[in-house]
Amino acid sequence: MTLNKKKLDKIKKGFDENGYILLNKFFDKNKIALIKKNLFNFLNKKKRNFKKKREIHFANTSKLINSVHHLKWPYIQKFRGNKKILKIVKYILEDDLKNFGAEVFAKPAKVGMPAPIHQDNFYWNVNNGKGVTVWIALDESTKKNGAIFYYKKSHKVGLLDHKCSYAPGSSQELENKKILKQFKKFTPELNVGDILIHHCLVVHGSKKNLSKNDRAGLTLRYIGKSSKINKSQKNKYEKDLKKQI
Repeated sequence: MTLNKKKLDKIKKGFDENGYILLNKFFDKNKIALIKKNLFNFLNKKKRNFKKKREIHFANTSKLINSVHHLKWPYIQKFRGNKKILKIVKYILEDDLKNFGAEVFAKPAKVGMPAPIHQDNFYWNVNNGKGVTVWIALDESTKKNGAIFYYKKSHKVGLLDHKCSYAPGSSQELENKKILKQFKKFTPELNVGDILIHHCLVVHGSKKNLSKNDRAGLTLRYIGKSSKINKSQKNKYEKDLKKQI
């Protein structure tokens, strides 16, 4: 992918309009397959070291990993420093960047759990809304195996009220879902190596994975260098989280 100004303008226009953008064939699928293998080898070896209900969640009563938060994987820095990703995200946010963590949403076959409808910034508490998630498809992602879905343009309404969801790995959900009637729901389908970049205010979620295929995604999070964390909102979120862990 050549990232000239015309291409960057097109990406930013789509992102600004809908709250997300899909970029196909961003990574070579064979490289991603190898990365997935190495990542899950690391996670399965280290899973006992993660804090349960805070850093790692398992799919129902199984020993299969459903999600990992605050990911500390040595290889993640190489991913995070990808020049094309950095160039796109800087262009979208119109700001220099700060790393804001990484996560794995494994959603294993047959037992993968849903993610309640939410906005990322209810967790992040970024004061100016300058934040994005880069969602990297480690598996094919379809409606059948619990693909992420978005409510188009919902990032334009600002931060909405949430409530405790009591869902492992996704502790908050939108309180008033009636507002979603004004937005079109869209479920992008991804191949291995495709990426999604979404705004921290776009409303999204995903359903259970009852299929025979895994639906793993690796996420990189960035906020603007000018962004600050709203401490009062962060404290409220942490208080709500403690009720659930």
